[in-house]
Amino acid sequence: MQEIFKKVYRISLISSVVFLIFGLLLIFQTEGVIKTISIIVGTILLVIGVFPIVNYFRNRQPGLLTGAGLLYGIFSVVAGIVIIFNKNLLSTIIPVLGGVWMIINSVNKIQIAMELRDSKIKSWFISFIFAIIILIMATLLILNPVRGAELVTKTVGIFIVIYSILDISDSVFIKVKSKEVKNAIIEAQIVEKNDKEKEL
Repeated sequence: MQEIFKKVYRISLISSVVFLIFGLLLIFQTEGVIKTISIIVGTILLVIGVFPIVNYFRNRQPGLLTGAGLLYGIFSVVAGIVIIFNKNLLSTIIPVLGGVWMIINSVNKIQIAMELRDSKIKSWFISFIFAIIILIMATLLILNPVRGAELVTKTVGIFIVIYSILDISDSVFIKVKSKEVKNAIIEAQIVEKNDKEKEL
């Protein structure tokens, strides 16, 4: 049981340290991380696209599905190449899509806030303010997507660093407490053994 606990503790500690390093990279090497992610995504699209193209020419059969597979493969390969050689493209597309979703969400929340106002619910103004804040953030994200991507990446990095520090602290705390419990059990066993010997 003790060996299993040590193994779990070791794995947890190592994974937390890896997460901590990754979080720090997101914060201090944001541009490099975004470019690396772009290369990885582009490579994955490239590899995924090659298979249907090879399959099309290896097993050429008439049919709509076969042609669709070829088109999918070509599109995936082209997208992969574009992303690999234009590393800022992904960091532009994702914030824009996120901004559009946030605008749709904020408009929906504004509508709900207006319905709450019409229903004479006093807290409608809080929902309205939050919706306006989201709308402003979304607009800024769309107007400056590259900067927005960097900000989002840094924020994720901060959360990962906080999580890693808490997890490492928790793992160390648990190990210390487990040692205390183990020592207490050993002491209790010794006392019990001595009591039995006295009785004899």
